[in-house]
Amino acid sequence: MKKNTKNILILVTLIIFLLLSLFNSNYLIKNILDYSLLFLTKLFPVSFIFFIISKLLIDYGLLELVYKIFKINSSKLYILLLSMISGFPSGSKYTKELLDNNYISIKDANHIIMYSHFPNPLFVLGSVNLILNDYNLALKILISIITSNIIIFIFNYKSTNSFPHNENNNSFSNNLSIAINDSFNILINIYGISLFFYLLITVISKYLTINSYQYIILNGIFDLTKGVFSTSIISNNIIKAYFILIFISFGSISIHMQVANIIMNTNIKYKYFIIGRIISTLIALTIFKLL
Repeated sequence: MKKNTKNILILVTLIIFLLLSLFNSNYLIKNILDYSLLFLTKLFPVSFIFFIISKLLIDYGLLELVYKIFKINSSKLYILLLSMISGFPSGSKYTKELLDNNYISIKDANHIIMYSHFPNPLFVLGSVNLILNDYNLALKILISIITSNIIIFIFNYKSTNSFPHNENNNSFSNNLSIAINDSFNILINIYGISLFFYLLITVISKYLTINSYQYIILNGIFDLTKGVFSTSIISNNIIKAYFILIFISFGSISIHMQVANIIMNTNIKYKYFIIGRIISTLIALTIFKLL
């Protein structure tokens, strides 16, 4: 009964969205082009190359090499650092790859997705900085989010004394093709999910009479990018910063669905991602207030 009610609610929402889209086709096309341009110029170039290189590094034994030299299982640190540089939802992708290659256990994977959710530093120090017009405030947001995840990492870190040895017998061209296909498929899913929620909130916002704060919250709940940029309608920079910090640290429905999609065919539990987002957001808010 509960499942039927949920399905009916989704069905009704989709039908309404379809009808509103038909009456606003030109408006929707403009927003599709705007978001596609944003995706192709900001997210795709950085994420695509990071995803390819990270896959090849795993294939050619970077983690095994680090273990042989330092006798430290660097898998968790590897995901932490790469996620920090490339931004979400890359942490889930790297976690899945290492789990698939037996570099980490399912217990490790569930812990890792709690602290591998980072914004791309260029997005915070670039776009967020432009919204706030205050580099120091943007930097505080970035430091707060990074520190909160590192704190969770420290409490969950435990180095193991053994490391698997994985043979890679494929040619470089074969490994590169696989890395490109995997990266492209994930980015297409990210684009599709993000665009859907971006358009959904765009259509809803056009027909709802709401105040500025309700508009910002509604955008932030569904689509992180639109939520962050919508804060520009308020003048108080500190309030803006708190909204942006919460949106980035916790993630929108769009981001959560991207993560759920990446870990869908694994034994990684999505609930650990939710728990991590709640804890990290609370820690980030505390750090931001202290800075």
